[in-house]
Amino acid sequence: MPRIDDYRNALALAREDWAKQDPRRAAVLSGAEYQPGTGEGRLQFRFIDKVVQVTWPAGLILGPDPEKDLPLQEQVLILHYLQKAPGAPLTGQWITFREIPSGEFYYSAFVKRAKEPLVKTFGHQPQLLKELGLQRGGLLREEGDVCICFQAFPKIPVCLILWAGDEEFPPDGNVLFDASIVHYLIAEDVAVLSGMVVYPLIGMAYQKK
Repeated sequence: MPRIDDYRNALALAREDWAKQDPRRAAVLSGAEYQPGTGEGRLQFRFIDKVVQVTWPAGLILGPDPEKDLPLQEQVLILHYLQKAPGAPLTGQWITFREIPSGEFYYSAFVKRAKEPLVKTFGHQPQLLKELGLQRGGLLREEGDVCICFQAFPKIPVCLILWAGDEEFPPDGNVLFDASIVHYLIAEDVAVLSGMVVYPLIGMAYQKK
């Protein structure tokens, strides 16, 4: 499990790399809106369920609450997305985590962060996932018993899918990604992103109990 110092070091490295980027080009390739300023620029875009701004060259990440910093993991992931984004279009082809390069290596982390908590919380009550997902801005698809998709980044949709199971088979679920995600994030970051999509929904489910 990474320590807080690991995230701080990762953020420092990401900011160092970000300062070398062309922010206007990064905005075009990532689907962000570029806002020029005196001595600095800002990129603005929606990250899962909130609008964030990223300054250039400093790499400061501003969330909806100016008095509250975003978690370090989120800050690192946002900068990684901006740095790597190539502008690749959506393919319309959905893939699982294991189909991502190096996905097999990080699969256990993905299962613990996303798949297992998703199925444990919603497997026997898929309609609750539908209800909470819609509240959080997700869009329904017709696959599985319930499938709801979130625009995690401007160029990265993430879908949560559940099969409720029956007397013979236990419930199952997964997280699906457009195949273009391989151009935007490495497998380790995709595992982190998956957890960021799933865990707030779990928190909402516990609040309803």
